[in-house]
Amino acid sequence: MGEVPGSGADGAAAVRAVVRGRVQGVGFREATVRRARSLGVLGWVRNRDDGAVELHAEGPAAAVAALTAFLREGPRGAEVAAVEAQPVRVEGHEQFAVRGVSAGRFAVLERVGGRSRFELRLEVDGGVRAWALPKRPSMDPADKRFAVELAAPEAAGGLAADPGSGADATVWDRGPYEQGGRVPWPEALERGHAVFVLHGEQLRGGFALQRTRGGDAPQWLLVKRRDEHARRETE
Repeated sequence: MGEVPGSGADGAAAVRAVVRGRVQGVGFREATVRRARSLGVLGWVRNRDDGAVELHAEGPAAAVAALTAFLREGPRGAEVAAVEAQPVRVEGHEQFAVRGVSAGRFAVLERVGGRSRFELRLEVDGGVRAWALPKRPSMDPADKRFAVELAAPEAAGGLAADPGSGADATVWDRGPYEQGGRVPWPEALERGHAVFVLHGEQLRGGFALQRTRGGDAPQWLLVKRRDEHARRETE
């Protein structure tokens, strides 16, 4: 028998909810984060363009139910008109945080020749940081991509420029991206564990960069987070 949507192997429950009414500009996201963390619930909350608040919550069933009940009241100043909640699969989040905080834009370059075929570039704190990858980024959480951070990529011309003389580079993917996790940018990268959300044509949803070795050419792992965009892939 397959896994029941909304529950995990350890008995955890998960819901995706949309809260409608007067719920933006009243501290709804911040109050939801505080309540979720006090209950031990993991996931995220964000403002939607249509004026609603959306969230993903997972954890012990009783805790998720308590957070869902809180959504129907909201913080002081909110006027909740409706809460649309449905069970979904547990994604394996590590914290509960606000999504939708723009971090800038990203690009993935593909080039011919050399040991590294791809390069991930992120706008970070007014500059550009880049990582060389032997294989293309994956949408499969089981695929951990080795990545070596490059020094001063902005010297090569910015976000989507040719990564070096003699290299034939094309833009494989690009788009905006958001901060993720509790630790803000660029502090998350300095600590060596950064969670972010990509909105590209090829790459979508949550990703994480985990530093495994420091030095002049720091080594990292790029991993897709388990979310609604994740999928199994074959090379």
